[in-house]
Order: sequence, then C-alpha cells, then structure tokens
Amino acid sequence: MFLSSFVSEDITCITAGILANQKKLSLFFAILFTGFGIFIGDLGLYVVGYYFKSIFQKRKSIHNLENALTKNSFFLQWKHHFVWSIFVSRFVPGTRLPLYLLSGYFRMPFFVFTSISFLAVALWTSAIVSLVYFYGKLVSKDFLHQSFILWAFVVGLSFYLSFKILQILIFPEKRKNLHLLFLKYSKLEFWPSFLFYLPLIPYLIYLSLRYRGIRFLTTVNTGIYVSGIAGESKSDILNLIPKPFVAKYLLLKDHEDEKEKKIQNWMKKNQIRFPIIAKPDVGERGFLVQKIHNQKEFSKLFQTYPIDWLLQEYVKGPFEVGVFYFRHPNAEKGNLFSITDKVFPKLTGDGNSTIETLIRNHPRYRFQFETHKKHNQFHLQKVVPKGKTIPIGSIGNHIQGCLFQDGESYRTRILEEQIIKIGDSTKGFYFGRFDIRFSNQTDFQKGKNFKIIELNGVTSESTNLYDPKFSILQSYSFLFKQWKLIYEIGSVNFRNGNKLTSYHKLFQILKEHKNYKKTLSINEKNP
Repeated sequence: MFLSSFVSEDITCITAGILANQKKLSLFFAILFTGFGIFIGDLGLYVVGYYFKSIFQKRKSIHNLENALTKNSFFLQWKHHFVWSIFVSRFVPGTRLPLYLLSGYFRMPFFVFTSISFLAVALWTSAIVSLVYFYGKLVSKDFLHQSFILWAFVVGLSFYLSFKILQILIFPEKRKNLHLLFLKYSKLEFWPSFLFYLPLIPYLIYLSLRYRGIRFLTTVNTGIYVSGIAGESKSDILNLIPKPFVAKYLLLKDHEDEKEKKIQNWMKKNQIRFPIIAKPDVGERGFLVQKIHNQKEFSKLFQTYPIDWLLQEYVKGPFEVGVFYFRHPNAEKGNLFSITDKVFPKLTGDGNSTIETLIRNHPRYRFQFETHKKHNQFHLQKVVPKGKTIPIGSIGNHIQGCLFQDGESYRTRILEEQIIKIGDSTKGFYFGRFDIRFSNQTDFQKGKNFKIIELNGVTSESTNLYDPKFSILQSYSFLFKQWKLIYEIGSVNFRNGNKLTSYHKLFQILKEHKNYKKTLSINEKNP
C-alpha cells in the first residue's frame, strides 16, 4: 500500500478499502500505510521543487520568469493564503502538483507545509478508504460472489466510476475537460491511433489474404530500407532525390567529433543562417523535430540525445504542402495521388489575453494545448496586441499542431509534370509523400522555386484525409485506396525479382525501432 501510493493514490485507497473489507488487512493499517505513502509523496514534491530551484536559478530566462511571477498579484495572493491553499489542494483535482512544487521552489516554510499536508492527507485517506470499506459492505448485500477477484473488481470499478462522476458534478473544471474531450474525439483528425486505424484492420486482412502475405510492404520502395516501414535513414532517402530540388542538409553521426565546427563550416559553405531544423536521422511523425537558434542549443541537443541527427536549412515558406506520389513499377511514369495544404497555427490578439489564454479559448488549438504550450513555453504570459497575428508553430506535422486540409487547388498540369518527373527520377521510389516548402504560390504552381524537405515511404499517408471538412467516408476512402496501391506495387516489384524481407527480420526491425523511440521518449521527458 505504501509503495503503490506513489503510482496512483486513488486506486491505492480503493484497494486498501477493499482489502480491509475482506479482513485481509485491518482498516486502521489500511488507512495508516496508505496515508503514510501519500504523505511521503507530498513531501517528495516539495523536495523536487526545492531541488529545481538550485538547478534553474542561474539561468537568466528562468530567473526573469521567476521575477515576473513573484510580482504577479495571483502569486502574492497565494503566498498570503498559503496554508489554506495547501489544505484545499488535497481535495481539488489538478491543483496539488503545481502548488506543492512551487512551495518547494519558493522555499515556503517547510514545517507549515508538512503540518498542513499531514492533516489534509489524514482526513483524505481516512475518508476515501473508509468509504470504500463501507461501500463494499453495502454491495455485498446484493452481490453474491464466490470469487474474491471478481468481487473486488466490481467494487473497485463501480466505486472509482462513482467517485469520478461525483468529481465531474462538483468541479466545473472537470466538466469543462470532459466536454473538451468529447468535442476533440468527435473530430476524426484527433482520434487516437488505435481508434482511427481500427476500421482499416479488416481491409488489411482481406488484402493480405488476397495477395497471400503482408511482406509485400517491404518491396514497395526498393531504394529505401524496408520500403520505409521503420528504421530508415532520412539522409539516405534525401540522397536519392535530384539535388536541385532538396533543401540543403547535413548528417551528423553520433560518434563524430567537433560537431559544432562541422556545423559552422557547413553553414558558411552554403550561406545558411540560424534557425536550423534538427531531426533525428531515424524518426517519423515529427518526433523530436526542433528548431535550433544557436550553437548553445545544438550542444544541449547532442548531449541530451546521443543519436544521428539530420540538420537542414530552414526554408521559411511560409507555405508547406505534402504531395503524395505513386508509380506502378511497369508504368512509364508516375501519378500524383493528392496534395495536402499545411496550415501553420497562428493567433490574433485582443489586447487583453495572454498567449496561453488565447490557445485555451481557440476552437481548434485548445485540443492540442500541451503541444502549443511546449512550443511557446517562454511566451505564454505575453499579451498579444489587438489585431496583431503571431505564429505559434512552424513544424508541418499534425502532431505538432499543424492543420491539414485538401490542397487540390494547387494542382496544375505544369506542377504535376514537375513532381512526377522528380518522383520518377528518384531511384527505387514508387510510393510516398514529398514534404515541400515554398514562398510563392504562383511560382509553386508553375513547378519552380520550391524545396523538398523530406520524403516519406510506405508508412506515409495522404494527409489530406485529415481535412476537417471531409466526411469520415471521404477520409477513409483515401486511406483504403493508398493501402490497395501498396499491395499492388509491392506484389509487382516482388514478381520483378525483388526479395521480401523475412518475418524474423521485419519483426526485429520493428522491435528495435520501438525500443529506439522509447529510449528517446524517456530522454524527452527527462532532459
């Protein structure tokens, strides 16, 4: 009970009450050790905040933010009502973590914090564990059971759901978050991956049976490592494309020495200035893509993530599109499947609201609040003048807050011929998406003055399917068509003599890529 309270306080309290009800643990000890674990966790938050002060106080940006915060009327009110705020936060969801960390960071009286926290935990734990204890007795009257596990599951789950419903009824913020969640998942573009791809599974099973296997995916793009399923190198792919159309880039291997010097020479030779886009040479869906503004940020990046990095000149745009190309192996030329217009997030000020408030209240950006918060973390409290529009994101990825919409209005005969020519000239490439940036729409439609910043292989998507204006049937029609093309192209390439990747190697590649991303994700959370 003591250790599990560090993982989930609510579930630990419920479990403790269930065990006490079944006389596997006395009610007194259930409350005592659960409460003690929660109390130690509270002290841990204070200590973490205290420790962060020692680390960050020397940084100028943090120091300026701290000074601004201490002069804020909200902070002064919190400091004046410190005792009451610590006590109440134990009973108000979402307030405890920031308040306890701030208590340590600003060196609030430790004895006062400890005393109030102990009192609040004692009341909270006693109430919740006892409620579960008596709730279990109530349920036992109407629930005949022979299995302790089944009974415990029914009691625990029903109490937890009742507890959450009660919180939603009591706290307006909980109701607001639930409403926001409902609105978010009512839009296909924000569906979680497992839900979005669920309708595709039966069709993939059908295609696999029809073509007698799934390994045709590995022969779609013969010039790309396993067609671009996982583990492919971005720099190797860019090397396949005719150079005049590709944004200048530099591959930095992890084991290389004097990285900063190599970057300086590359920038000088190609007349490149900051900012520079940095991407993991192996990665996808905007994972860890960052805009670097100086050499100091590079040093921190290489230290935090010891991997191979692809550096790329920042093509200002402001326009970016995803152009989806495919070619049947026995055909003379390829085709343009779709064009996606990428709309970068912007905010227009009202003269009163901060950037944080504008994001929270925006009909679209509020659904990706944490993403936009991360991108604008040092400017969140800045008030945007009335009528002024500012960008809050510049990475053309949906996960990074970019809006995808159908870009068929860009399509012209000249543009189509140019993109197809580039695709046909890219050795071993039959299916995938070019990500392209340009500054003039008219020039782009004439097939000139644009730069390819990335080429994605078999796992890329015709991203116009995420257009909010499309119906669910329209979106899935694009998804189903592209997967049909994958099997068609892969099977022809196989018949033309290209070898399939073995199941063992394929699963090994996927496993290694998963572990690679998992390691980087841990570093991202703990830089």
